[in-house]
Amino acid sequence: MANPDFKKVIFKDALLQWPKLNATYRFNSAIRQSEQCAPSAQGAAWSCGFLVTAEEAKAIWQDLQAHYRDCQSRNSKMPPFSTVFGMKKQDNGTVIFSAKKAAMSKSGQPNKEPSILAGDLTPLADKAIWTGSVGTARCIAFPSVDPQGNGGISLLLDAIQVTKAVYGQDDNSDFTPVAMQTEVKGDAAPQDDDPFGLPPVHTPQAAPPQPVSVSLDDEIPF
Repeated sequence: MANPDFKKVIFKDALLQWPKLNATYRFNSAIRQSEQCAPSAQGAAWSCGFLVTAEEAKAIWQDLQAHYRDCQSRNSKMPPFSTVFGMKKQDNGTVIFSAKKAAMSKSGQPNKEPSILAGDLTPLADKAIWTGSVGTARCIAFPSVDPQGNGGISLLLDAIQVTKAVYGQDDNSDFTPVAMQTEVKGDAAPQDDDPFGLPPVHTPQAAPPQPVSVSLDDEIPF
């Protein structure tokens, strides 16, 4: 029998935010950003965010809040519902729901990585997609309590079908390939040689400049 505390949630045709699916990552508090790490590292996980409209976010919030309270009815020790962990409201009213999957279980065993599929449901060949990709995600919602004792819903990343993949470009993307010109200097013929076989032209040597006498009372010309 399925565990009623685990609820399937579908984000359909969502704009993906900060997908970290090609490897496991963890948050480095010293530099305030995520960094790629080994699956065995503390906090290592796969993760992805899903951008939805304000209307969609409201419906998802209400559904997850109801799920928490249903779980709470079976466990009276759970604290009051506080939030959906990983949810962030944007300035324009849209909302990002973030889901992740830890690389290691609480017992120290490796977890199976989320299924990342292409549009035709075959495994996605290159999973290093960027923000702006689009896909449908299946997540598992379950009740949890944060270190501060706040109760809420966490989202476990289960699978993503990527329908539009956006990839980064290298640092040479602003340039267009062209044929490179080269010039060789060193053993070339003297510059006074005429390529048409004419005799060299001799220019009379200018007379050496005469010294100029400048007194301290003259105006300096610079």
